[in-house]
Amino acid sequence: MNGTLIDITEPKREQQRKNDFIAMVSHELKTPLASMKLYLQLLQQHAGQKQDPVVSGTLVKAVRQVKKMIGMINSFLNVSRLEAGKMRIDKQVFDIRELLAEIEEETSTTVTSHPVIYSSVAVKVNADREKISQVVHNLISNATKYSAARSPIAINCHYEEGYALVSVTDRGIGVNDEHRERLFEQYYRVEADRGESVSGFGIGLYLSAEIISRHDGTIWVESEPGRGSTFFFKIPALGG
Repeated sequence: MNGTLIDITEPKREQQRKNDFIAMVSHELKTPLASMKLYLQLLQQHAGQKQDPVVSGTLVKAVRQVKKMIGMINSFLNVSRLEAGKMRIDKQVFDIRELLAEIEEETSTTVTSHPVIYSSVAVKVNADREKISQVVHNLISNATKYSAARSPIAINCHYEEGYALVSVTDRGIGVNDEHRERLFEQYYRVEADRGESVSGFGIGLYLSAEIISRHDGTIWVESEPGRGSTFFFKIPALGG
């Protein structure tokens, strides 16, 4: 039988070198950032005692930016683990309504540019709580990037035919058919209106899709240009 043998050893080694480099750099960056976050939080407490609103407000913004940087580093680490086949899914039984309540409390201080409205019924799932939380945070972050400040973002969850169905709706720029087909590709980003740059590396939706896939679920988007978007994901539920 005739055929062609392709040596894939070197590409695999190159991929491993890249993953090792990302892991090393991410680790080196996370350590000083964690220390910086701690120092800033100590300064926040001190400024609060001194009742200095200007300093306190500035420190809140600084802590928010450090948390954003740590989040981006964690995303790169997750991509590296995913490509190396080392992403773990640690499942436990939990109620998505309780998870969304925690996310609501977190975003009340971290998302100040948009009102975020939550609505959920009790739906129990057997899933990786931390990673499902990451998906929701990614979708909220995406909604804030592509919608005007002060426009509302709605988070909903309900039980539907054996699944927990979660949606994140914004009133932003929307997505046309061309972009919609590629949104969940690695490093793919949609430019904002008038070609304005949007922060991020285009890995949040890619990671979200991979996480949901590993939960035997589905993720998709419904959108109309100029009217906004709704991102949905569903994972198997234990009951309604």
